Amino acid sequence: MSTERRPSSDVAILLGGGVREALMAQSVLRACEGATVFASADAIGTVLGIPSVGRTSVFDDSPGELLRVFRRLRAGAVGTVVVPYPARYLHLALAYFAAVPRRLVAAGAHDWVATERARTTKDLHPTEANWRLAAVASRRPMLAPGDSPSLRPPEAVRVQAMARWPAFIGSGHHPLILIPGGGGWSSERRAPSWPAERFAVVANQSTAERIVILSGAGDQQAVRETRASIAKPTLTLKLADMTADEVAVFSELSLGVVGHDGDALYVAAATGALVLATARKPDIPPIGDRVVTLWADDFERFPARRVLEALSKQARIDTYA
Repeated sequence: MSTERRPSSDVAILLGGGVREALMAQSVLRACEGATVFASADAIGTVLGIPSVGRTSVFDDSPGELLRVFRRLRAGAVGTVVVPYPARYLHLALAYFAAVPRRLVAAGAHDWVATERARTTKDLHPTEANWRLAAVASRRPMLAPGDSPSLRPPEAVRVQAMARWPAFIGSGHHPLILIPGGGGWSSERRAPSWPAERFAVVANQSTAERIVILSGAGDQQAVRETRASIAKPTLTLKLADMTADEVAVFSELSLGVVGHDGDALYVAAATGALVLATARKPDIPPIGDRVVTLWADDFERFPARRVLEALSKQARIDTYA
């Protein structure tokens, strides 16, 4: 599927991954005016709201789709291809063998395919690496850190969501949102997770009167175990039945969002919501003005008290801000 929204340039962006990766790469999309963006079905919704994007085309990593994209790149209309960080080798090779004249990537493994590279360091957040890549793509020097990813749901979506779930958002209701699993639209979390009962403790001891649990791909057991121990009115929502904009509405109207590195947590951070990321290496939690990352060496030994203290501290800051 391909759409055109404004006059396009000769720049193509190969966006791998899902919603999380699309938000990480937002600075690159904003820097490439009129670019054609190839993105997954999950990610395309976050791309459509960016005014600088020219065309969008949904693709996946199946052989037929990769061949279609290869032919588009090979046809000669594309003079520059940008592969945001973290780049998949498959997409880097696609740009290289399509012989696109200018190929931009962040420095790292397999960057031999590039004609131009953005400098990175080992401990650089992917969003920060893409700030640097955006500067290279736009041929402008990077004089200051870029903006954090942002996501503002259309007013029509906000009104519809508040009408659909009036007991949990709107009319003074500010739920606490929990993401006890990976919180991905399609991708499942393979890293260890914070125990479900600790999420329930946070829900029960927080000041929130209502709880919303977001369930992503493969999260059913974690969500079920979390829900069973919560004594407050609780709404469980499947990400598969929601758009990123709907998740954004819940997030921006919430008391806070507690969860793991994943699509839904990145959406929450992009709205400016208070995000408490429970993380363990090699997790990559989002960055943002109201993101608090709580690092744990061992999730089994990480107490709910740490999250409750962070939630209470931020509530006091918001009260007197």
